[in-house]
Amino acid sequence: MRKVVGIDGTFLKGQYRGVLLVATAQDGNGQCYPLAWGIVDSENEDAWTWFLTQMKEVIGDTDELALISDRAPSIKKAISTVFEKAHHGACAWHVAQNIKNKFKCADIMGSYWSAVNAYRCEDFAGYMIEISHRYPRVAEYLENEVGFEKWSRCHYPGLRYNITTTNMIESLNNMLVNARDFPYVALLDVIQEKMSKWWNDRRIVAMAITAPLTPSRESRVQATLCAI
Repeated sequence: MRKVVGIDGTFLKGQYRGVLLVATAQDGNGQCYPLAWGIVDSENEDAWTWFLTQMKEVIGDTDELALISDRAPSIKKAISTVFEKAHHGACAWHVAQNIKNKFKCADIMGSYWSAVNAYRCEDFAGYMIEISHRYPRVAEYLENEVGFEKWSRCHYPGLRYNITTTNMIESLNNMLVNARDFPYVALLDVIQEKMSKWWNDRRIVAMAITAPLTPSRESRVQATLCAI
């Protein structure tokens, strides 16, 4: 499992409201691997600090760990308080939404995503030149307000691989779209049931694997070889 953890919160819609905090990584097959769930009153610094402290007891703290989230101040402060070694990265999708809303320049998104995913700093610099020539304020925002090291793969101080967003959490939120109306205990029962089914289904698939790689990775390797 890659040591890249996405964290986010989703609002609950039942009688007592609240927020469901979630942390998930990816397994060797590129599927969501939920690590922690927590119900809190709201997304604030105290709530995130409590949640991340509990999660740290399970996964530890290392400079090989990457934590990906939106740029909410409460999350940033909590991560800096709880994790001394792990690297914090910004969700590139949330940054893109901020750019479109703040600067009204959706037509620059192609260059932005190319910069996000660039492996080499030379390529990244070329895309940033394109952005700065057309929208200098966007380039300034990305460099000075957000920071290249927070959203670009080549400048990130740790390893985030191809995980540039918290989209992996969206599948968990979609799974619980109806259960978010439930009382807390019923919601937790749904999560437990869903997770038990996931692990059992994946165990069955894993036991049937004969190739040295997981199915999704084997497919990608074969597709690459066929394209050569």
